[in-house]
Amino acid sequence: MVIKMERGLFNGWTRKLLLASVVAILIVSSLGLVGISLVGKAEAASYSFSVASEEVNVTVIRDGSVDIDYHIAFTNVGSLDGVDIGLPNSYYNVDSAKAWVIVQGINYTMQQGRLQVGVSPFVTPGMAVDFDNGIQTAIESYRSFDLYFHVNNPHMVYLNDKVANSVGVSFRPTWFDPSYQIGSTGILTERLVFPIGFDNATQAYWLQSNPWDSLTFNNATSRAVATWTRTNVDPSSVEAGTYDFGGGFPTVYVEQYYQPSGPDIVGEVLSLLGLLAPILVFAFIFAVVIIASISQARRRNGDYYEPKMNVVGAGPRRDLTAVEAAVILERPLENVATMILFGLIKKGKVQIASEEVPMRLKKLAETGDYPYENDYLKAILSDQTVGRAALKNTLVHLIESTRDKMKGFDLEDTKKYYDSICDKAWQQVKEAGTPEEIARMINDKNDWMMLDRDYPGRMQSQILVLPILLGNRNVPGTAGPGLNVGQAASNYVSQVKAASTNLVSDMRGISHDVVAVTNPVPIAPASGQGMSGGVHCACACACACACAGGGR
Repeated sequence: MVIKMERGLFNGWTRKLLLASVVAILIVSSLGLVGISLVGKAEAASYSFSVASEEVNVTVIRDGSVDIDYHIAFTNVGSLDGVDIGLPNSYYNVDSAKAWVIVQGINYTMQQGRLQVGVSPFVTPGMAVDFDNGIQTAIESYRSFDLYFHVNNPHMVYLNDKVANSVGVSFRPTWFDPSYQIGSTGILTERLVFPIGFDNATQAYWLQSNPWDSLTFNNATSRAVATWTRTNVDPSSVEAGTYDFGGGFPTVYVEQYYQPSGPDIVGEVLSLLGLLAPILVFAFIFAVVIIASISQARRRNGDYYEPKMNVVGAGPRRDLTAVEAAVILERPLENVATMILFGLIKKGKVQIASEEVPMRLKKLAETGDYPYENDYLKAILSDQTVGRAALKNTLVHLIESTRDKMKGFDLEDTKKYYDSICDKAWQQVKEAGTPEEIARMINDKNDWMMLDRDYPGRMQSQILVLPILLGNRNVPGTAGPGLNVGQAASNYVSQVKAASTNLVSDMRGISHDVVAVTNPVPIAPASGQGMSGGVHCACACACACACAGGGR
């Protein structure tokens, strides 16, 4: 069953009324007419606590809802009369909600009448778990407690319009107002429990910005479970969406899902207008003035557009190898495998015995300088061919380790950095003054030159046509007349091409298998934002359900 959510529309008059309402709010605030909510905020400011750990399990149900289960460990509690849990949307089932609290080994439950669960007065949408005086006294005495909370939330599975017959769930964990929470959350553990019957990992999709740490099958529940674990989590970062998680799967595993849509805000606007009716006329005068001023400013500035700044503080990661940089730059996997091979050849650890399909390699060493070189050497079989499964694992491990290295660094800046390293290597070869210098530079810089998307074409068009290489110019120190530098470079290009296609009988098939593990098929985000491709990037996921938060 597919339910389409219609998008609310604004006409010009509604926009003007909304602007008038906003202006009215500003006026009322400036006159101090909202003193009651300011007092409430001042009283709430006395709350203080730390969060040692937060666990959230989101279990997808066949009816298109999810079961949400939290376990939050609070420490350093100063004053707290309850906890607010932000929820993804207003469809949550109040009757399904339950909670219990453990203080110093003693279990306090709703059945005992010791705590109440209801709609939160601080977080929308959200629910509140309120403590009785006895629980408050126990918590203030022990200063630590564990909260367990459960609720069913319908309307959570959304259709993906970019991949046929697929749906997705996205979730943002609840967070607490940084003015109440002391410090960061020690450990944040997020789990997505896939629907009953789903057991094919190749059909599982993750969020673009947050691939899971593991995907396992729980035999006890007969469900696939994706897990994310993070430490020292800033609640403001949770609010900003940094720790959003989720996944996708084929539509056959749910009975109901929804068409992505924009928020339904017409009702909210009408309610706002009703509340502000007594001062709406006064506010409208100010709105007209502001609108006129904005219009005049726009006419004065013409088509001027002020782009938003992307503030990036981490910068690029500068210590990657050429092979790892190729992964970051999303070069074809056959090229990445070739770069590993030629790196081993350059170090004297491997020789090419035959270029025919399948290529045969003579292993001269058992270990390399990097883990991916060790894996590659292990993939060379006794008959000198490269094992298909072992080569696949080599590339998967390389991609995963490179992804780990990139945590805390800016991806785009890193791509630009290694693009510039590649261009610089090519330029240094072109600027070499003698054939001997060209030969030496190619030998030294070829690892970085191979980062170019069209390595063979660029070698043919920029290096082999250099005037200094035209003619019979040989590298000294070789037997007989020596080796023509241009011919040597041309032979090298031929070897690169052969290795890219002949290493195993179906190199493109291996690439497909690797991508199925490291970058499952992407599904579309509800908001329409773009998605990333390539072997090391995660994929986007459909859902417009970001949780509320920021309460006690």
